[in-house]
Amino acid sequence: MIENILEDAEHRMDQALVHTRMELGKVRTGRANPELLDSIYVSYYGTMTPLNQVANISVSNPQIMSILPYEK
Repeated sequence: MIENILEDAEHRMDQALVHTRMELGKVRTGRANPELLDSIYVSYYGTMTPLNQVANISVSNPQIMSILPYEK
């Protein structure tokens, strides 16, 4: 009983750490980071699709991020 509770707690803590690392990875001061756009979805032929699957996201310098769609 207690072992199950401990395993569940450990699993949840691991998930929390993974999520926190992922969210902190998005924060970069003074530098544009394409990962900031990972959670943005756009409508693509009626289906919500991640932006990085329908456009090229690039960082030309630390302050500028460009998004070029594959189709016009």
